[in-house]
Amino acid sequence: MRFNLPNEILDIIFKYDGRIKFKYGEFVNIIDKKDTRYTIIEKIICKKIKLLKRMEISGSGFYLEVSFEIDNRVGLCYDYNFSYPGEFEICYFDIRDGWNWIQIRTYL
Repeated sequence: MRFNLPNEILDIIFKYDGRIKFKYGEFVNIIDKKDTRYTIIEKIICKKIKLLKRMEISGSGFYLEVSFEIDNRVGLCYDYNFSYPGEFEICYFDIRDGWNWIQIRTYL
């Protein structure tokens, strides 16, 4: 005998177990927060959230500045259609020497 339960009911049943979640129209496995694998992906997720919070979006363009973990005075800037229409710029910056800034820009 086969039962056709609505996805909403299946979601409630799976939530009780905690390992399966109904997301974006399908059931997906999730990692328990007590699982050691969760600590591995937690660092990646936190970095992605930081990046998204620092991104500026305007119309069809964006600007993002990312510092390296070794020294936050060195990093990369990504600028697409934000400062100049139709331009995609990647810029390496190094401002460790306060008076002598280094910028290397690439346009695509």
